[in-house]
Amino acid sequence: MSRPSIGLLVIGQAPRPALLAEFRHVLPESAADISVLGALDHLDDAGLAAAAPESDADTLYTTLPTGRSVLVSKAAVTEGMGARLNDLAAQNVDVAIVACTGRFKTLEAPGVHFASDLIGGAVAGCLPPGAGRLGVFIPTPAQAEASIERWSSAGRECVAVPVQPDADDATIRAAAEEMANHSVDLVVHDCISYTRASRLLAASIHRKPAILAAAICARFAAELAGA
Repeated sequence: MSRPSIGLLVIGQAPRPALLAEFRHVLPESAADISVLGALDHLDDAGLAAAAPESDADTLYTTLPTGRSVLVSKAAVTEGMGARLNDLAAQNVDVAIVACTGRFKTLEAPGVHFASDLIGGAVAGCLPPGAGRLGVFIPTPAQAEASIERWSSAGRECVAVPVQPDADDATIRAAAEEMANHSVDLVVHDCISYTRASRLLAASIHRKPAILAAAICARFAAELAGA
């Protein structure tokens, strides 16, 4: 019996070794084949530089194959993602996921699951509207306003604390201490680039239940693929 196949579309470029490692924590190589495409695979270094954000609302964070982190334009990502979604569909994978927690309202992708929806459902299940205060780790301060608007709802407060996914341990500890001061009930790491290691370190300080976007996507993929 062949292994199920899972296709991931990231907003930057492929490959993504760190993200793949997060998925492999849930889905070992014996359980499923995983392929990764990038919305900006068609760009060289000059093209990436030209795809810089034009405003806070246009800002997305991604990690490049080299491990370097960059901010990119959501408009440029959305344009590139349209072509890659067709490529993903052509692969005929068993489960297809857009591995970015940002929302892309203009994209239509029947049969493709968006990480933003998956993590949104997980948060709603763990902390329904009216049930408490949600703490959100975001990569950059520029994303704070949009994050609070997205996650706040009737009776559910939201606080956003910026910390880059590639931050060192001291920076993560400081962000976790800030989160602890907000007395939240649940924490969500709202970027696919956050890692299990950073979640565990932060949780050891703020001591609240925490949701990692990559882990949610991986477990969802495993369930749907029957892996």
